[in-house]
Amino acid sequence: MNLPDFLIPWIDRFYEPLEMDLLQILSSQPLEKEQIVTLFKKINTLKDDNNFDQFLKRAWQRGVIKFLDNGQIIPEDFHIRFEYWALFEGWKDIPSEIKDKLNDWELNHYIASHAQSAEDLKKGQQRDHSKIIPEYLLLNEVEALFKKIPKFYLWPCNCRAMMESCQQSEYTCIRFSNKRGIGWEISRQKALGIVKEANKNGLMQSAELGLDKQGRMTGALCNCCSDCCFPHQLSQHLNVQKYWPLSRYTAQGPTQDCSKCGKCVRRCPFDIISQEKNTKEKKRLVPVIDVDQCRGCGVCATGCPEGAIKLKQIRTSVFEKQFQ
Repeated sequence: MNLPDFLIPWIDRFYEPLEMDLLQILSSQPLEKEQIVTLFKKINTLKDDNNFDQFLKRAWQRGVIKFLDNGQIIPEDFHIRFEYWALFEGWKDIPSEIKDKLNDWELNHYIASHAQSAEDLKKGQQRDHSKIIPEYLLLNEVEALFKKIPKFYLWPCNCRAMMESCQQSEYTCIRFSNKRGIGWEISRQKALGIVKEANKNGLMQSAELGLDKQGRMTGALCNCCSDCCFPHQLSQHLNVQKYWPLSRYTAQGPTQDCSKCGKCVRRCPFDIISQEKNTKEKKRLVPVIDVDQCRGCGVCATGCPEGAIKLKQIRTSVFEKQFQ
């Protein structure tokens, strides 16, 4: 299950007693449901097999087990269990130092899992449509994309639920499928409203899109901060800031319409917009954008009261038609 050793003393915070018995039974090989029931009865653990299907479904929803295509059951990787535990069960009573070690462990796994894809993008290699890769979207692109997505499910943001490094709302993750049946189905209008409110609060829109085996669009629309977001943590660790999430725009300006209010300076998640004062007149000067460092998230532009910041497209997406 890839359970880290430091969590062994805290295993009862993640697995219930019957689930631990189940994992012990599954430790050597995949088994069918009937085989599991027989083994449970041998160790006198299973008291009521009438509700066994319900127990298995709950264990699956909690990320404890995984159903194979042939119907057999195996233990689920602990990275999956941790995500669902953090999202829906809270941190319970593990000590803060264990929580920090757990977050470091999960972040290192995320970086190792996606490092090659990020490096390939940086080298300009062709993107695989089937791989989920985060990329920044502008608000108008989100609106166009949402018109082509049939179903929307609201989930807590897994990065924010784990890291807890900011005060932004956790309920900002819009997924396009309801894996394990535990997301809340919402309307297209509600989904777009959540995205607009998130942007108003300074969160960036990052789409994690790919194509499934049937060629259908899959993935999610994330509303990210720079504090908790795993993709942004990866970009800092690997120095791939314009490739993970993938930048498609850079901010230009401000134009002569700029009122020098400084709101763009305060909204930029990466502190690459600066504003100096004229010491003699004690007035603020026009903000300066470090274009070379700009990720193109567009948060500065959506927050500008005068619309003085424009965005220049520098890269297309393999899903460009979905944003039009």
